[in-house]
Amino acid sequence: MRHAAILAWTQLYAGVGLLAAICAGCAIIKTICDIRSGALAPPSATLGQKAVYLPLIWLHFQLSYYCGFPCIMAIAVFYAYHIGFAAFDPS
Repeated sequence: MRHAAILAWTQLYAGVGLLAAICAGCAIIKTICDIRSGALAPPSATLGQKAVYLPLIWLHFQLSYYCGFPCIMAIAVFYAYHIGFAAFDPS
């Protein structure tokens, strides 16, 4: 594999990883804000409702995280276009 291709792939993976970390941080902040505002208020009725609360928070976090995926994908494609798709050719 050419050195330029290795460098291009490494930079692309590092960039996508950084964007994913930023997206996860924003999703955590949004989930915490929704819990504090009462949008995800903890149930106080039955034990079954309390047991479902943690998976509900996890699902809310996952949905918030997946809303950022189109931005990550678009930035990765624009980066690959800017570098040139030929730079990613391993031959």
